[in-house]
Amino acid sequence: MKKKLTIEGMKCEGCADTVLKCLKSIEGVTEASVNLGDKSALVESHNEVSDQAIHESLANEKYKVVKITEE
Repeated sequence: MKKKLTIEGMKCEGCADTVLKCLKSIEGVTEASVNLGDKSALVESHNEVSDQAIHESLANEKYKVVKITEE
């Protein structure tokens, strides 16, 4: 399962690295990547990862997920 995220608050490579670390720490996530240019991220998992878990992991670092779409 893949989800594409649109994220507010990423301004630099350090931000992108922090977002990537947060996404990879979510239980069930098998792969994650971040695109600073279009303020997005892609999350892959074998099982369902809840949107709430994604929102919470990034909210702790002051980033806001504004859109989640399944790929």
